[in-house]
Amino acid sequence: MKVLLAVDGSPFSLAAVDEAARMPWPKGTEVKIISAVEMPTPVVVGTLPMPDNYYAEWEKALDDQAVANTARAVARFYANGGTEISVAATTIKGDPKMAILEEAEHWGADLLIVGTHGYNAFERFWLGSVSRAIASHAHCSVQIVRQAKNADQLNGQKAMRVLLAVDGSDCGNLAVDEIAERPWPAGSEVCVLSAIHLPMTPTPETWVLPDNYYAQVEKDGRIYAEEVTGKAIAQLKESNGWRQVPLTLTGKAIVGHAEEVIINTAKEWNADLIVLGSHGYRGFRKFLLGSVSQAVASHANCSVEIVRRRKG
Repeated sequence: MKVLLAVDGSPFSLAAVDEAARMPWPKGTEVKIISAVEMPTPVVVGTLPMPDNYYAEWEKALDDQAVANTARAVARFYANGGTEISVAATTIKGDPKMAILEEAEHWGADLLIVGTHGYNAFERFWLGSVSRAIASHAHCSVQIVRQAKNADQLNGQKAMRVLLAVDGSDCGNLAVDEIAERPWPAGSEVCVLSAIHLPMTPTPETWVLPDNYYAQVEKDGRIYAEEVTGKAIAQLKESNGWRQVPLTLTGKAIVGHAEEVIINTAKEWNADLIVLGSHGYRGFRKFLLGSVSQAVASHANCSVEIVRRRKG
C-alpha cells in the first residue's frame, strides 16, 4: 500500500501525521511525506528597486521551511508510530492543490492523507481549501484528518471508533473492502450505517396515494438497508478471522438524508473516523446531484476517508 501524507507545518497537518502514525498499516506499506513550496506572486510597489538575489533568497527560505516541515513530520511519525514501515520525504513545487494531486498520480498513491484547517462555511467559500480540492479531484482514496478536540485524551489511546457508511452500491462496497482488508488498532469498533432515504411528498394536486404508501416505502427501505448492513457486517466478521483482536461490529439503519444521517450519527457515536465510498461524479452532473462524500468531508466533526479505486 502506498500512503502519501501531505504536510505544511501547521498543527492541522501534524494531526494528520499523528493519525497516520497510530495506524497499523499492512506489511510492505510505503509512506511518503511531502511538503509543497509555492512562491508568492511578486508584489511591485512603484519603481522600488529590489536586490538581484531577493527572490532567490525568498525561494531558498521557503525551500528550507518545507524541508524542515517534512523532517519534523518524519520525526513525529516515528516517535508516535507503533510499526516499522518504509518512510520517505520530499518537497514539491507549485500550488499545493495541483502539486499534491500530481504527486499522488505520479507516485501511484493508494491513499492520500491531508489535514484540514477547518474553515467555517464563509471562509471555505472565499478562501478555498487544499483538503477540499484534494477530496474532490484525487483519483485515489483520500483521508481528511481533523484535529481532535480532546487531544490530551488521545495520548496512548490506540483503539478507534470507525463509522462505515454503506448503500449497497459498488462504491459503498469498496469502502467495506477497505475496512475488511486493512489492519486496525486492537480494540477498535466499526459501526456499519445505512441511511433510509424516503421520497419527497408530492402535492395533493398531482395524484392521490394510498394511505399506507409511505409506511410501505419506509418498510421496503428498511429491509434493503438492513440487508446492506448485514452483508457488510458478515464480510467484516470474516475478516476478524485473521485479526489478533477482532473488531467489535454493530449495525444501524436510520431514516433521513444520507449526509445528515452520517454526520449526526458520527457526532452522537463519537466516531474517530468516517469511511465511505465516492460515486465519483464530475462536472455538471456533480453540481446537479451533489455529493454525499463531499458534504460529509466538509461538515463532519471527525476525520473522513473517501474510498476510491485508483485510476490507471
